[in-house]
Amino acid sequence: MWHLNEFKAKCESGRDELLEILSKKCRTAVPDLRLTQLTADQQQEILSVLDKLLFDEWISAPPSLSTLEHTQVFITELCALSLEIPEGVPLQSISNQVQSLVDSISQSACDAFESLLLTQALYLNLMHFFTDYSSSDTDAVLITKQWAGDKLSTENLFLIEFLSTLTSSLQNVVGRASVFILKMEIQCLKLLLSTLTQLNGKETHSESTEMLLRLVQTNQWTPAEAVTLLKALSQKHAEDVSITEVLKLLQAYEISPEWTGESGQSLVQALEFADPKRFLQDFQKTLRRKDESNLPAALAEVKMLWNLDDSVIDMIKNITTGVLQYAENAPKDAPYVKDSFTRDPLNADDLQKSLSQLCKAVFDTKGWWPTVRQMLRWCALVLTEKSGELQLVGVEEDPCVTAMFAATQVCMGNKLDIVLSADVQSEERTKEWSDFYKHLGISLNTNMKKTNASYRKVYEADIVYGTIGHFVSDYFQYGIEGMGTGNPLLSRGFIIEQQRLSSSHNLELSRLKDNDSLMFATELLQSLMGKFKSKDMELRHVFTKALFQVLHTNLNNDTNTGNKIITISQKVTGKELLSNEVFVLTFLENLLRVVTRETEAKKNRTSPAAKWCLEILFDCSKFKESKAQTNELLQMVSNLRFWSPVEALNLLGALTDHHHDEDCVSMMKILHLMATYQVSSTWTDENHQSLLKLLESKRTENLIQHLEKSLRDEKTKTLDTLFDEIRQMKEIDEQTLSKSYSVVTHVTNLIKTGKIKNHTDVQRARNLSHSTDTEDLQEFLAVLCNAVNLCQAGRKWWPRATQMISWCLLALSDTGILLEMGTGEGKSCVIAMFAVLRALRGEKVDVVSSSSVLCQRDAEEWTNFYKFFGLTADTNTNKTQDKDRKECYQKDVVYGTIEAFAADHLRQIFEMKNVRPDRSHQCVIIDEVDSLLLDQGVQLTYLSSPMVCMQHLNIILAMIWGHVSQYGFLSAGDQTFVRGPPASFYRAIFDSMETEETEINDPMDILRIAEETNTVPSGFTEDIYKSEEDKQTINKLLRKLKTVSQDAVVDFFQEIEDYVPYGFTVYTLDDKGLLSLRKRSPYNNQDIPELKFLVLEEGLCCALYDSEDILIKPIAELILEKIQYTPCTNNEGKISIPGFLKNLVEKKVSVWVQNAFLAMLLKEGQEYVVETDNICPVDFRSTGITELNKKWGDGLQQFVEIKHQIKLSTISTVTNYVSNISFFEKYHGKIFGTTGTLGSKADILFLRELYPNLSACKIPTFNRKKLFEVSGTLKTSAEEWKSEIKRVVMAQISPKSYRDGRAALVICETINNAKEIYEDLKSSIPGEIILYCRSDKDSLRKIEKELRPGDVIVATNLAGRGTDIKVSKQVNNNGGLFVILSFLSENTRVELQAFGRTARKGDPGSAQIIASTEHQSFKTVSSLEEAKSTRDRLAAENINHMMNEVSELKLREDLFSEYCKTLEDVYNKTDGDEKRAVVAIMNEFWGIWLQTKSEEIDQLKRNELQTSLKADLSMAQSQSQSRLHRVLAFITTSHLEMSR
Repeated sequence: MWHLNEFKAKCESGRDELLEILSKKCRTAVPDLRLTQLTADQQQEILSVLDKLLFDEWISAPPSLSTLEHTQVFITELCALSLEIPEGVPLQSISNQVQSLVDSISQSACDAFESLLLTQALYLNLMHFFTDYSSSDTDAVLITKQWAGDKLSTENLFLIEFLSTLTSSLQNVVGRASVFILKMEIQCLKLLLSTLTQLNGKETHSESTEMLLRLVQTNQWTPAEAVTLLKALSQKHAEDVSITEVLKLLQAYEISPEWTGESGQSLVQALEFADPKRFLQDFQKTLRRKDESNLPAALAEVKMLWNLDDSVIDMIKNITTGVLQYAENAPKDAPYVKDSFTRDPLNADDLQKSLSQLCKAVFDTKGWWPTVRQMLRWCALVLTEKSGELQLVGVEEDPCVTAMFAATQVCMGNKLDIVLSADVQSEERTKEWSDFYKHLGISLNTNMKKTNASYRKVYEADIVYGTIGHFVSDYFQYGIEGMGTGNPLLSRGFIIEQQRLSSSHNLELSRLKDNDSLMFATELLQSLMGKFKSKDMELRHVFTKALFQVLHTNLNNDTNTGNKIITISQKVTGKELLSNEVFVLTFLENLLRVVTRETEAKKNRTSPAAKWCLEILFDCSKFKESKAQTNELLQMVSNLRFWSPVEALNLLGALTDHHHDEDCVSMMKILHLMATYQVSSTWTDENHQSLLKLLESKRTENLIQHLEKSLRDEKTKTLDTLFDEIRQMKEIDEQTLSKSYSVVTHVTNLIKTGKIKNHTDVQRARNLSHSTDTEDLQEFLAVLCNAVNLCQAGRKWWPRATQMISWCLLALSDTGILLEMGTGEGKSCVIAMFAVLRALRGEKVDVVSSSSVLCQRDAEEWTNFYKFFGLTADTNTNKTQDKDRKECYQKDVVYGTIEAFAADHLRQIFEMKNVRPDRSHQCVIIDEVDSLLLDQGVQLTYLSSPMVCMQHLNIILAMIWGHVSQYGFLSAGDQTFVRGPPASFYRAIFDSMETEETEINDPMDILRIAEETNTVPSGFTEDIYKSEEDKQTINKLLRKLKTVSQDAVVDFFQEIEDYVPYGFTVYTLDDKGLLSLRKRSPYNNQDIPELKFLVLEEGLCCALYDSEDILIKPIAELILEKIQYTPCTNNEGKISIPGFLKNLVEKKVSVWVQNAFLAMLLKEGQEYVVETDNICPVDFRSTGITELNKKWGDGLQQFVEIKHQIKLSTISTVTNYVSNISFFEKYHGKIFGTTGTLGSKADILFLRELYPNLSACKIPTFNRKKLFEVSGTLKTSAEEWKSEIKRVVMAQISPKSYRDGRAALVICETINNAKEIYEDLKSSIPGEIILYCRSDKDSLRKIEKELRPGDVIVATNLAGRGTDIKVSKQVNNNGGLFVILSFLSENTRVELQAFGRTARKGDPGSAQIIASTEHQSFKTVSSLEEAKSTRDRLAAENINHMMNEVSELKLREDLFSEYCKTLEDVYNKTDGDEKRAVVAIMNEFWGIWLQTKSEEIDQLKRNELQTSLKADLSMAQSQSQSRLHRVLAFITTSHLEMSR
């Protein structure tokens, strides 16, 4: 028990979790688990428990790391105790050594999972010692006896046996979990081999064991296979050198355990039957023959990797074949000749001669010939990397190929740096290949142990091995020295191996850190390299190559006249730079230029590497110390979207050279204009002069005036440009595009010439409406455009080309089409024009919008346009009487919301009201199609169906709320808990535990423990008991509890863990009302449950639950116990509910409880508002609309009413419904729609799956889009979030030295957030501030005014879709409207809609996301980019979820259709009072049937439900008639009696 005692002493919690678990499972007290006192039966029981824990329970619920480590100690002690040892051998000494070995292996485990694997292996080891020990020698023991003879101590023998068995056990358990060899397996083998080499105090066989370990480290051999191989070699060869020679061949030829010789024998089998004297020679010949046979496959591999043509491959094949022939009879002492590498170009004979000599050098120094694969790769490298100084990045890690190729380069006159991944590897490689280089007369060194004094000497060597950090540090320091002294830079090539690139982001620059003056340079370089951590390998290739190219470049000022940054820095900051600062800036600028060149060479202009270089360049400490204006200037340059980093730097140089003034005002004016109008590097003015030319040729004042005029008067896109952009999207067929081009070109020419005014014949247009011939479409569109100009534009404007193109695409589509038209591009006009075409064809047109306000606006605005064609239009959203609805639907064009259209459809088919008498579903045009088909695609519309019987359920809902409202929700950072009702601490603990297997039978038992542990004073329990017995003294009880401090209760939870089989996690509340962790459960094991509590003041505490799901079932069962169903004997303790509702109540009570908890979570001003004592839901995630006519179902509406103490409405039962998707299907799949944001590919695929013939197209903007998106930010607290919004708003609306103020729009997620931001801003805003949170005409009127500089609108998503925010010309001149989206929307479409409030109709504008993790469902993300990535993934998952919902909706609607048939039969067969009565009875039945079958509907049990519905409807119809006849008979009898 030695090490167990030590472990227990180290345990922080003072308790032993392992022993607690064993005690509980073995039903044995902890003190009785001392290993030295265990009986055989107890030992067997412990082994059985350990087996179940390790191979069953802990796999799914792993314990803590400390418990695993303790288990390892426990098992190892058992192993030691199992050993039968002679007298005089100290058991403790053996135990100490074994524990030390296990501890070393345990430390190499990477995580808790690997630690569990090690513990499993130790257990298997233990079972070996208990069952198989002494039965036969392991391979390691046989090796030991071979090497040490009989001079082997019992102690050594046990250690080797232990490690050998553990090696096999580890392979057994790891092999089931991983295909790789883990570090701890290698560590175990390393310890075993170390023990073998140190037998009897002498080190032997060290070289062969090192070689063996290397075989395992390269993942070729498992540890167990390696030991078996070593046994076979030891039995054949007594000398270590002979074993080593064989192992060298295995490594060189990459021989795996699966290798078989020409006779089919494995290596171990071949060793068993081979002659020891001839084995090495025969084995080498066999390997070479096998290797040569792989020549065709290896050639194919090289051809693919290097993309070589057949002639080069033939050349390489001939060279390699020649070398193989040379190897058969290679002269023993042939000298190495370098002359063959001095000729250029190299011919095949020279290469063959050189490769022969290099291979011979390898053989002479290593004892083996390079493989065919290595020869081929050498050839490929020499032939493809033969010009200038070598710059090779991403070479495969083959030390032999690298060494031969490096030697070739040296012979060609080059010196080389070879960059490896670690110091250890550098040292090993230098040591391994030093004899090879020496043999060839090549000098070799490593840079890892260098001092400043030896710098030059190290790099005098032909080849230097080292790590990237050392090379960067050395060249950096030498570059600075060279800049000061003028010394030439070292002329060296470089090879950077692939493995180095995988860790290149982790740059260690310890030598630079030692130099205080270069500390800033170290931080810059490390920051830059750190950005490549998660990027692709190709990008690392490019950057690392560029980095070394610049390191090997002479950065002397005299040779860098093209550099801009030094001049910029000194002019902008007004400070001279130190020499080291000059070097760093020059280095970074050169790096930027080389990275740009390399990425452009690979045609990867979107690579972020150059952008990062520019960021780091601008982030230099000299700039950080500058004025605020300087930093703003640099930020403006960094933000240029359409300029590469090098172009941006050159631009800054030109600005500095020609337009620099005090505080850089003129430069920032120019940059502001560029950002405002999104000027690209390819932009030219009307005279075709580029911006850089203008910067050089014009004076500042003239230049700014010229730019303002040129940019503000920018021409719209030509027709050819627009059609080219559409063609590039490849979404519309060429025939349609050609016809559209002809039509639009013709009408555009008519407008230009004025001849269009002659095209006003409406009757002719009506006659042509069915034709799609080009000439007919031209005439029809001309008449339409004329009408728009006359009726809408007051002869001031005509439809734009993009609007005409959109109309053509709609007109030419037979199957339906969705158009994405940018916000502000005139969708309303296109819809009206297309509606006229369809209406003149004789179709009734339904125009569906997402907002009642917007559809009423459009209907009113376009009424005169429709009248021009003799057409009528109306809106269905403001009709409250059926006669008005009927009149509305007789119009040619009806505007409305989906809710209004769907409700009127239900009035027609369910209520049998003739509101759409002659209006079939002929043509639908959907405005904001993404909102209606994607965001609200599975939305159901239904008509309210009041049922008196449902009032009986209100008392149940009130009872549920009475229970649920005792709970609450509390946050602990990124986790939310459900808080139980407060109770005295001892009762709360008792109520939370299962006490059957404990000695605790009453809450007072808990209190007695508190008294024993001095948590409460002596006699406290008795006083409390008396108080509880005497109901009159309850106040005395409360006073007693107040004396127990919060800290005392917290401490008690630790004390009580010694008495009960639970672990307790305890919280208190901090000043902000958030949970603060005070104590964590010491256990991490499913066998010891964890209970969580919140400790309050005055001796009270509350249970905490991870989720309300835990509480739903017990609360539901409690409610059901308090209900009785009539007819029944009255029980005063229960509430009575009509018996026909029993099935419904029992099915739904859990749902109601769940919704009661949900009602507690819903926030007023977020998910709903309270208006005139009504609860109105708010669509805050998408449109921001307050849904006045919507009510939640399944009791949620009623619970929120109870929450606000509003008159309780009757729980609704849905008896009729139609989904958006189903409603639109009634138009035979021909859906025409427009939106500003159509969505992702997944969104469009979803729509096409619903409506298979649907096509989609993105219409280009009529003018170049000038939206500038500022990089977003994610704040971690609400205060930081509000502060940042205020800072950005004030910065944008306030005048600056280079521009006047702008106007701003802040879009908030919820009404509460909007009010909060409004209050925070209103006292600081210089202009007018408007709060826009309601979707009515009065609110819309507030934001119709033109915004001036300094004005701000704070709004919900109401302002994010379909709202035209007008701004003054002055605001546009200053940069346009600045939009802040203060949250991360659920999908990119909502985000783009918000951004679409600005930069409309060719005007400029900017937008930025400023979000807070406190408001998001992404609380754990660290950046906005990560949050967006998570958001996009969840949005894609939501689309898949919608597809599942569609299946359920279709089933529901099929069932509804079946019911409607029955209902129609009732209407046809009855009339008057009888009809009303039967319909009411049937609707009541149908509503309850739907509720009770909700589970089966969720499970899509279509056949079962349809069969059941038919039978149940038939029965219900029969019962309703019978019930009605009884009622009528009763009424008749009553009338007769009254008449008497």
